[in-house]
Amino acid sequence: MQAASSHHAWPRVVADYERALSVEGRKQLGLFAIEGHRLVERALATGSPLAHTLVGESDLKAPAPRLQNLLLQLDARNYPVTIVPDEVLNKLTEGRTFGSILALAEIPAPPDLNALLADWREQPQRKKLLVLESMMDPGNVGALLRTAHALGVDALVALNGTDPFHPRSARTSMGSIFRVPVVRLDSTEKLLRVLRANNVLTIGAATEAAVLLPNAVFERKDTALFVGNEGKGLSVQLRGQLDQLVAIPMGAAIDSFSVNAATAVILYTITHSASQWQNSPLEPQN
Repeated sequence: MQAASSHHAWPRVVADYERALSVEGRKQLGLFAIEGHRLVERALATGSPLAHTLVGESDLKAPAPRLQNLLLQLDARNYPVTIVPDEVLNKLTEGRTFGSILALAEIPAPPDLNALLADWREQPQRKKLLVLESMMDPGNVGALLRTAHALGVDALVALNGTDPFHPRSARTSMGSIFRVPVVRLDSTEKLLRVLRANNVLTIGAATEAAVLLPNAVFERKDTALFVGNEGKGLSVQLRGQLDQLVAIPMGAAIDSFSVNAATAVILYTITHSASQWQNSPLEPQN
């Protein structure tokens, strides 16, 4: 198969893959690390460019049907495949079983948020934005990407250090990293200015909010849901600048939902309200 590159090229490619495991490496390379059949399939399905693909030498000798199909697609796009010794690939995957194929995908250029929101104003259906403030756990970020995708969120804003392109975030997203546009910002004030200028309703999830979710009334406009740090929640500064804070009713023996569960519940409620106004169900996403 023509896509396979020289066996001797693997040390350089592996070095790049290892660099992409760190924040600084991702910045320098403009690439992020993905692992397993599903993520490579989703990258190819969405036309996301792959700079390098790594496959274990024993798997390449007798590829299973799923891997064989991926190799054919990579070959059709003229993407190089680097053969890596099995022990090297096993070290990189750390025993995970998502499939013995790794790749470096290009970090997509973020959409211009102001232009995106201006375009939304011209569309009849209400749009949803999910904002993650100072999220620390990449597994949570990936799970929230998947939840956002499932509930029709139109873009995700990663605010103040939140990193959707961490390898664990990419894995946990189950491919949604390639489906949900991501905007990365370090300025809360800039984000709020853009949202206000485009008449976007801002809602914050906060356990101590006076308004309970079942009693909340959402205006019929584009909406941004803000979700905060796993331990501290939304920053005090941000809470005071949002249009509305909502809390989910809980049993007396617990003080909070997991961040992904809370986000799913609130997004579902917002989406259900929107579907009532539009008299149409949420459209499924591919």
